[in-house]
Amino acid sequence: MARTQLVVIALLGAWTALTLFMWLAATRSFRTVDRVMAENRAEFETAVKPLGAGTAREVLRYLASEINRTMFKAYSGTEIVLGVLVLLLLARSTADTLSIVLATLMLALVLILGLVIQPQIVTVGREIDFLARNPAPAAMSHFWMLHGTFTGLDSVKLLGGLVLLARLIVRR
Repeated sequence: MARTQLVVIALLGAWTALTLFMWLAATRSFRTVDRVMAENRAEFETAVKPLGAGTAREVLRYLASEINRTMFKAYSGTEIVLGVLVLLLLARSTADTLSIVLATLMLALVLILGLVIQPQIVTVGREIDFLARNPAPAAMSHFWMLHGTFTGLDSVKLLGGLVLLARLIVRR
């Protein structure tokens, strides 16, 4: 039991770190585009001059979107593996019911996020990638609703993981 519990603690720690990393990466990618555009580096300006500043920004934001989509797809797959491993290890150990319920909830949320919500975000995001933002395209409100749902459910999953992690550490 002690070794299994340590493995679960390590997996939950990695899962928590991965979630926090993804939040950081997703929020920084578009800010990085704005920062790069504002730096006024001669080499960059020369390279994008044929595109013009507006088109260059649009292309870089599209690239940031595609990088985020790729990372979130990998994140989703990794979370499913982590969730299954945590749940299996807890189920075969002498874990209490609440710990198994928390792990099941986390895995259920990951499945909903990765198999339902995230693919919809990708589809709607690609529909609006190159559309003008003023006025906002009709699909923008749908995109932000999906984004908010994803963030909210991912936050609930993270909170569940932190509670489970704390329970396991304290019971150790």
